[in-house]
Amino acid sequence: MQYQIYFRISRGGIGIPYELAKIEFLTVFHRFGLEIKRELWARHRMWIELSLPPDRVAVIAADLGYTKAILHLRPEPYCGEVLSPIERGHWYIGWVRQGEWKVYQTEVYVQDTESLLANAPDKRMFEIQHEGEKRSVFGHHSHRALSTLDARFLLNIANAKSTNAILDPFAGFGGLVFEAKRRGLRITVSDIDVSLAPGLSMLEPETYFVADARCLPLPTDYFDLIITEPPFRTSYRQAVMDSLAELHRVLKPKGRLILLIAMDMCQGIRPSFERMGADVELIGVIPRGGGLKCPVLKITKSLTDRLGV
Repeated sequence: MQYQIYFRISRGGIGIPYELAKIEFLTVFHRFGLEIKRELWARHRMWIELSLPPDRVAVIAADLGYTKAILHLRPEPYCGEVLSPIERGHWYIGWVRQGEWKVYQTEVYVQDTESLLANAPDKRMFEIQHEGEKRSVFGHHSHRALSTLDARFLLNIANAKSTNAILDPFAGFGGLVFEAKRRGLRITVSDIDVSLAPGLSMLEPETYFVADARCLPLPTDYFDLIITEPPFRTSYRQAVMDSLAELHRVLKPKGRLILLIAMDMCQGIRPSFERMGADVELIGVIPRGGGLKCPVLKITKSLTDRLGV
């Protein structure tokens, strides 16, 4: 079946480069016989063949972060009749002429913008402990608030499944945890900051604990996935670097670690994991406000542990 994909345009803090949005989509749908037929990267559009019916596509697409809409396309020969499509912002539904063909376009999936905004860090309340009292705050007041779109993107890039044991050792205000819980995923949550305990324990009461990522009270070779955004502040950089061997330790052989980091952290993190024998892949760079650029790394642990080398 033919589909047209509309990705979020990279402006206004709600988009990423076309190639990154495309990677997320392909990671989610590649196993369903996907074939790219045409791309219009400047307008963040892609045309594909996919061996899935529209109702199934809609269900799977509900977890995407940077896909704005998916249209089902049904082409027929054009016979000169008048076509009157209905405009839906960036696309049309109904019959549209394309050269010698007319194409009936139907919305299969349109991202629920209102829901995304309702769960954004500046809208979602989070409880912290401050001077011995609990206080409700908004996550965006901290440097530890992951956006809903980025949380979805990271889980999709990780190809997270309900059978996976997942760890977020730098949970912050719980953006990744919130999205994982929405999907019914099993996630273990920790952070060194005790002030975050009320909010994180509410999100994940059974598997949340306070811990220093440099010394995790967790078994070796236990997690299938580690997905996290370490703190970006310069004062925390050495602590993050010192935690890398510990993250590698608790990850299963062939397990994957997905990291969203600041650009200047790459030069230390990448060679550190390579020395441990891990495979390190740069997925791409997510732009953020203020000109900040955030690389996404996928690190796969090898079957042979080189920590002792």
